[in-house]
Amino acid sequence: MMFAVAAQSRVDDEVPLPGFAPELRFVVAAARLASGGAAGPTLDRAGAQVRNWDIVHRGLAHHGLVGLAVPGLLRTRAVPAAMAALLTSEHGAHVVGVMHRMRELVRIARALDAAGIRHLFIKGIALSVQLHADPLARGGRDIDVMIERSRLRDAEQILRDLDYELPIHATPADPDVTEPAKESGWVHRESRILVELHDRLCDNHALLPWDFATLWAERETVTIGGMAVPTMARRRLPVYLAVHGIRHGWQRMLWLVDLAAVLDTSKTWDDALDDAAAQGLDGMMLHVGWALHHWLGRPVPAEILARGRRRVDVRLLNWLVARFQDGPDWYETLPRSSVRRFIAGSVWSRAITYMMKPSGGFWRRQLAFDLSSPQDRAAFALPDRLNWLYPLIRPFGWAIRRLR
Repeated sequence: MMFAVAAQSRVDDEVPLPGFAPELRFVVAAARLASGGAAGPTLDRAGAQVRNWDIVHRGLAHHGLVGLAVPGLLRTRAVPAAMAALLTSEHGAHVVGVMHRMRELVRIARALDAAGIRHLFIKGIALSVQLHADPLARGGRDIDVMIERSRLRDAEQILRDLDYELPIHATPADPDVTEPAKESGWVHRESRILVELHDRLCDNHALLPWDFATLWAERETVTIGGMAVPTMARRRLPVYLAVHGIRHGWQRMLWLVDLAAVLDTSKTWDDALDDAAAQGLDGMMLHVGWALHHWLGRPVPAEILARGRRRVDVRLLNWLVARFQDGPDWYETLPRSSVRRFIAGSVWSRAITYMMKPSGGFWRRQLAFDLSSPQDRAAFALPDRLNWLYPLIRPFGWAIRRLR
């Protein structure tokens, strides 16, 4: 399919967040500015309505926009002097944090190369260089590296040798489990930098079944700290970033800014929709068009917006993701034991996951995954004849993990 550049839609000036706090409106306007959208009038109106600039500051950090949005905000003079000084300090700390993670990424990459372990750095600093041509633009909060499954244990040993360890509350890996958790998180003993080793892109491989061999064959390289490191091909990014961001309800507006950077031509939209349709995720990509157009003010082909308006699943996704931005504490990460966090993670997030890929085969596998957690199997070892009990154990396992 082809969408002509001339068919780009008119950009709405208003951000459709009815009933949302003015501080959140300002953060969305800042994300619009970071993505290259026409943010001037929207930013000024949102700033005039802000009642608490401390919440704006926390909201920018919560949505991962310190690297991307703060330099532009300081140039616009859209924030009070005291807030500008605070953001300048915050951005300085962000730069220092990214530099520390860059050093660790290079150290890990060299160790993996020396051991002959094929790997891809995804998200974080690698994506910042790939999409924004600047390692400091986003940085991320951790280092994500995808490893070929056959060498996963070797990679874990390398992290141990580099002074990383599993957090004390982590579930030990079980080599006998056919579908282990998709990643394990490792924390450096001194710096507390988090590294996540992935062996696939999603917990449920049926959601996005691109395997490591395919991604490795198509890999690109980016230069970080003077070293060329492998990362996911740009062609693959729109669908992957959409899956990651939507499943979390765009809890970090940063992910949407990334999509704005990669979906920048009619051809990239054509390719993204073709790739998404091949996986049964075309409704998900139509939702991305809605979010980029209405939230970030990006020009999106009019046909994409029209197709989204005609589909019930897209309209439902539009409604569901807004649930993550609602409420008085939208700018905070809620405690693990929080009821609102449970509703967001176990109700809204799951509803989004099922709406992203409305196919019977995927739903059956996802339901089986939801009813039988690998963490429960690790915590409660039952003989094979009692496997049917795991769905009954699920609520107790969830409570234990959050109350420990």
